Amino acid sequence: METTQTATQSFQRFHVLHRLLHIIIIFNFTLLALTGFLLHFSQFGWAKFLVSAMGGAGAAGWLHRFGAVCLYMGILIHVSWLFYYKVVLKKNLSGPGSILPGKKDVQDLYQNLRYVFNRGTPPLFDRFSYLQKVDYWAVMLGMQSMGITGLLMWFPEFFTGILPGHFINIASHFHFHEAVLAVMYIGLVHMSDTHLVPEIFPMEKTIFTGRIEKDRFMEDHPEEWKRQQAIKAEGSRE
Repeated sequence: METTQTATQSFQRFHVLHRLLHIIIIFNFTLLALTGFLLHFSQFGWAKFLVSAMGGAGAAGWLHRFGAVCLYMGILIHVSWLFYYKVVLKKNLSGPGSILPGKKDVQDLYQNLRYVFNRGTPPLFDRFSYLQKVDYWAVMLGMQSMGITGLLMWFPEFFTGILPGHFINIASHFHFHEAVLAVMYIGLVHMSDTHLVPEIFPMEKTIFTGRIEKDRFMEDHPEEWKRQQAIKAEGSRE
């Protein structure tokens, strides 16, 4: 992805498609978590009151399935963009700026652990750190199992014609416990690593504005900065 500089010394990090998809994921993930947990705990008075305020269990279930469809459509759009990026634009999905895990991520993790225990210097991240890649793949892979178990619960009559009936109960358990893990991960790991960092508290705005300031670019993604400057210098020589 090409990085462009402006007069205010900020650089483009995310294009509009990625920013819109992130907003779709935020909105629908929140909707799914809210409606899903309310339906699961609907035997309690507080949940029963909130479900009633939504229009009843039927309306809450409809909202939950609506959020699931919208969220998964966002995933499909993103996968389609990856296909377009690779096949049509002939770009490389691997390399130093890739979201795919690589050898450097293992090295960065080791280097970061050394740094935490005062045994060395902090790692020099490229376009994505290993934690950012974990964030990405946790959503990408987690949504597949959530989607499969959700479909089993959404259409039990159809799937029990193919699978034993107890698969629906298994899907229900997996769906709920993975939802708990997803909410805990977003609330504890992603928020603390991305938005609650003291330097950018209370929010990381890059994913919404699409731009990153020069100082943060150089500090948070030094390897990408050096690579972009080398490309720029090569272009000026030509």
